[in-house]
Amino acid sequence: MSVLRSLRPFGVAVLSLLGVILGSPFSAHAEELILSGSSMLYPANREWARGYERDHPGVRIRVKAPGSGAGITGTVEGDVSIGASDIFLSSRALAKKGNIVLIPVALEGVVPVVNLPSSSGRAPLRLDGPLLSRLLSGRIAFWDDPRLVRENPGRFLPHLPVQPVVRADASGTTYLLTDYLAHTCRWWQDNVGREPLPEWPRRAKVLAARGSRALVEAVHAREGAIGYVGLGWLRRSKLLPVALKNDAGRTVSPSVMAIAKAARSTGGTMVFPDGFNRSLVGGGGDPGGWPVTGVEFWMVSPDLPEATMDRVRRLAVWVLTRGQAPAYTTARGFVPLPDLPAGPRLMRRLKDVLPGNAFRPTTGG
Repeated sequence: MSVLRSLRPFGVAVLSLLGVILGSPFSAHAEELILSGSSMLYPANREWARGYERDHPGVRIRVKAPGSGAGITGTVEGDVSIGASDIFLSSRALAKKGNIVLIPVALEGVVPVVNLPSSSGRAPLRLDGPLLSRLLSGRIAFWDDPRLVRENPGRFLPHLPVQPVVRADASGTTYLLTDYLAHTCRWWQDNVGREPLPEWPRRAKVLAARGSRALVEAVHAREGAIGYVGLGWLRRSKLLPVALKNDAGRTVSPSVMAIAKAARSTGGTMVFPDGFNRSLVGGGGDPGGWPVTGVEFWMVSPDLPEATMDRVRRLAVWVLTRGQAPAYTTARGFVPLPDLPAGPRLMRRLKDVLPGNAFRPTTGG
């Protein structure tokens, strides 16, 4: 046996150890991050992960979409590197959850969708908040209800039962939709409220689906169904969208441009990151603003180890610079964030809000 061959196992062991110490590709998990949460944000999260992995060989990002509620829980409990959520949280709520940090990454809109026969037309169905609340609460039972006919003159609406399909999991998509309904309908505000997992009125006899993909499939499977998804899911669902009335009194069809108009009309510059932590429902004062617009967040625990936090910061800077390009945002049904600082300023700001936990316990002796 040659000396070279006899030393080979020792050499492999040394290289593997160096890989662990230096965080090189020799360590299979040294560069892996887990991004988990919002199913509405999943189309963008998936593309960001793919793009970042292409630009950073050796980095691996696992993307999961169990819903915003699970994303928040995973962040608080330390089960994920980054959580994803469509729910803006108050300072008090953040304090209760261990002072997790919200990083805005994009804007998105929630779109009601329906499954009606082709004879009813393919133009968006026109609704306002009170009508939508009646459909989702069971107070309108059939699609040819006179109140719907009045809002959609000249359109054929069939005598089909209305079947609401809702999310079974704690969902930011549900939170934004119920925020709009509470904003526009006093009955909804008093009886259901703004919740990620509300107690739906019993008379509605809702069908519940876990995640955006399952909700789309459930609406597809039932003629007469009505549900709701993010704009990023609408394009692939091929379901009929709803046009909604905004605060300016205009009925608007969902689009990337309508979401951007809603964000611009909220007033003032949205300073990164704290200025984005608010509701954008109503569409602002812009006649073309989409009324169910929200901010998409990444959530990070302040207790992440320093090395992991460094990787999270670098990923976040990439997403907030190169990742805001149309291929990652508008092409997927999302809107880039306005008024973002340049890359170096972003990194300084992220180091301020995400300092990382440099403490390492040691043993005596």
